[in-house]
Amino acid sequence: MRNFLTPVFLLFFAFGAMAQAGKLKTAQQKMDNLDYIGAIELYNQILEKSDDATAKMNLAEAYRKINDTPNAEFWYGQVVRLPQAEPIHKLYYGMMLQRNGKCDIAREWFQQFVDLAPDDVRGQQLLRACDYEEELMTKSVSSYEITNCDFNSASDDFSPFHYKNGLVFSSERDTNPIIRRTSNWTGNPFLELYYVDAKQQGSKENGCGNYTFGRPEKFSNEINSKFHDASVAFSKNGEEIFFTRNNYLDGKKEADDAGIMRLKIFYARSEGEGKWGDLQSLPFNSNEYSVAHPALSVGGNKLYFASDMPGGFGGMDLYVSDKESGRWGPPMNLGPDINTEGHEIFPYVAPDGKLYFASDGHVGLGGLDIFYTTSKEESVWTSPENIGYPMNTVSDDFGIVFNEEGTCGFLASDREGGVGHDDIYSFKKTALTVEVLVFDEKTEAPLEGATVYVACKQDSMVTNADGIITFDLKLNETCNLTASMEEYVPAEAEASTKNLTLTDKLEVKIPMRRSAMFEVEGVVFDAFTSLPMEGATVTIENDCGQPLAAPFTTSINGRYAFKLDMDCCYKIKATQSNYFAGIAENVCTKGKTASETLKENLYLQPTNTITQGGDGPSGGRVTKPGGGQQPSGGTRPGLPVPGGEYVPGQMETSYTYYDPITDSWMDKETRLPAQGKYPDDRVYEKGVLKSGPIIPGPTPPGPGGEIAYLLHIYYDFDQAFIRNDAVEELQKLRTLMEENPQYIIEIGSHTDARGSGHYNQRLSQRRAESVVRWLSDKGINRSRLVARGYGEQVNVNDCVNNVPCTEREHQMNRRTEFKVIGCTDCVDNAKIVSQQNPNVRVDECKSCPF
Repeated sequence: MRNFLTPVFLLFFAFGAMAQAGKLKTAQQKMDNLDYIGAIELYNQILEKSDDATAKMNLAEAYRKINDTPNAEFWYGQVVRLPQAEPIHKLYYGMMLQRNGKCDIAREWFQQFVDLAPDDVRGQQLLRACDYEEELMTKSVSSYEITNCDFNSASDDFSPFHYKNGLVFSSERDTNPIIRRTSNWTGNPFLELYYVDAKQQGSKENGCGNYTFGRPEKFSNEINSKFHDASVAFSKNGEEIFFTRNNYLDGKKEADDAGIMRLKIFYARSEGEGKWGDLQSLPFNSNEYSVAHPALSVGGNKLYFASDMPGGFGGMDLYVSDKESGRWGPPMNLGPDINTEGHEIFPYVAPDGKLYFASDGHVGLGGLDIFYTTSKEESVWTSPENIGYPMNTVSDDFGIVFNEEGTCGFLASDREGGVGHDDIYSFKKTALTVEVLVFDEKTEAPLEGATVYVACKQDSMVTNADGIITFDLKLNETCNLTASMEEYVPAEAEASTKNLTLTDKLEVKIPMRRSAMFEVEGVVFDAFTSLPMEGATVTIENDCGQPLAAPFTTSINGRYAFKLDMDCCYKIKATQSNYFAGIAENVCTKGKTASETLKENLYLQPTNTITQGGDGPSGGRVTKPGGGQQPSGGTRPGLPVPGGEYVPGQMETSYTYYDPITDSWMDKETRLPAQGKYPDDRVYEKGVLKSGPIIPGPTPPGPGGEIAYLLHIYYDFDQAFIRNDAVEELQKLRTLMEENPQYIIEIGSHTDARGSGHYNQRLSQRRAESVVRWLSDKGINRSRLVARGYGEQVNVNDCVNNVPCTEREHQMNRRTEFKVIGCTDCVDNAKIVSQQNPNVRVDECKSCPF
């Protein structure tokens, strides 16, 4: 008998093993086909008879996919203790624990995942989420009232959207006993779009969030199909509809290579009376990936959506497509500031332009949380902000919409206490959102990382990259704010909602002053227009070996500021394209014991009248006598000289003017030689300009707008050598070229009209070459210097041949100038080709025999 039973037992054991193997194979096929309900049934049968690791892992995954978090937590708890467990299982176990309100235990498993997969930011974000749980649970707790809508069913109801006098939403409620179609994924009926009337009770403001709902009805037989139809968006006038559907159109279904019907966004136009035109598939849809959850911008020219198309950052990412010439353009990923390695889905653009979305990858309370972000500029977004409890919970919270005033709206959630799985909730704001901006009072730059103590909340908050915190404050309340930050003096402000309504916007600004012992501050000016310069780069150097501060870029007010160390001297330099650098030297704290803020304004001289895209420096020009032009706000013609005589081409600044007879700069008020430092930063000594912004010459700008600046140098009669009294002026030009090593300079010499033209041309050329030679001998690269004699060709007045003029008028024409004609960093030497000079002078020879 024993010999007979043994083979029978082995035979039955073999048949049992074969049956288990068959079930495992079938269950895996159901997983691959997204039939999670069927897979769960088979895996439970398998695990009743054997302890199979693969079955446990897939069973946990299937429960996670259908959002059954208690069972998913149980089975992931089994999986993480298996030798075959992978790091991702620890992450999912932590997520299920968090979803089930066990963040203290979840933190341990998130940390294990971070240790095993440090490059995956999901673990780090979720680990932080547990640390921020208390803050997220309290930040908005008294700011919203939330009510479960009475039209919810025992199935999923979600994605509400305002349409006409009610809502269009997605639901699984169709339980038609005749034709029952169900989704393999959930085992429930396919989603369809429904419409329900929503009548607001009371006034527009006080009744916000208080609704009486009608009976839900199917939205449209032309839109609803026999597969999933959900997540709708309408244009502002309600004439256009965008919605999500399985890959099914005109009775034809399509699938990817694995046989899965992906999601697509379809579009239709209203034909009136509840009728819709032909459905159109959007151009970025694909059979190989899903495109879902459409959301239109306020202006209707941008379409946001979620997709798992290749090239994203995680599971589902958010994308945007721009409408150009009536067509939707290629989608652009919103980038890593918005998208994570998790899922970002259900976008919605509120009437105020904020982009709301749901994510399980950012710091949240668990599952999907609702976040919002604001566009700072094209394709640049602020850091996503979690709207907190009670809008978010440990469950999935998503699909938010607002009314036009932004004071109430609807969202979907599978939180405890609902009627079905996902329910739709109405909400209304009971407090005003306060936006607090903390910034440097000198530079007006926002301060990231400043701590703001909000007294009414008894809580401290830290400013984001834009220097902002937000909190909600009930109406008719006041809250004291205190901002603090290292190296800054604490600053206080007050937020008050008295006499405001929920539709108002409250912004509080807190300027902070650096607590450094020494600072230097100033404004970078355009020396011609006297206007502050935006976008100038300011750098600082020191002689005491301290680390250099990062370069500073000026804002629209032109201001800059740097912290200074004790017992140091500094050189401050401002630069901008098409300008000579503005420099302040010997800015010293040596010998100073008391705190002090030093003032140093910097003046930048333009090299060209066509700069920064305008018609002149900062956009303005004035016309010079003789048909020339020069930038407005700098030197100007037409100033009366002593005795009241008007001299065409006379030069002046805002405070001084040039007298060519005495070769001196004269004070406008005293009519005496200028002396000392003037408000435009120019320093004079007995009528001689010693330092400060250089002075343009009287020569009109060149054909390319080049500005010619005057050199106060003189020559002996009929000579071209450099005299000793010219060295100081040339030294200033040398320093200018050393501080602006990128520019190529032309030295231009001019004569008056007396004498022959040929003689004057040769003399002016020799004089220009003398200046070039002097500069080259002093170390200026010869390739940056061009000598050009103009002779009597470019007069600044009417003193041409045979025209009687005063000595003062002739003196105006005798001058040496310099101007920028190119730059060393903007020329490709390989492309320079020698060309014939079209201006070569050819003397006619009437007696030549040829």
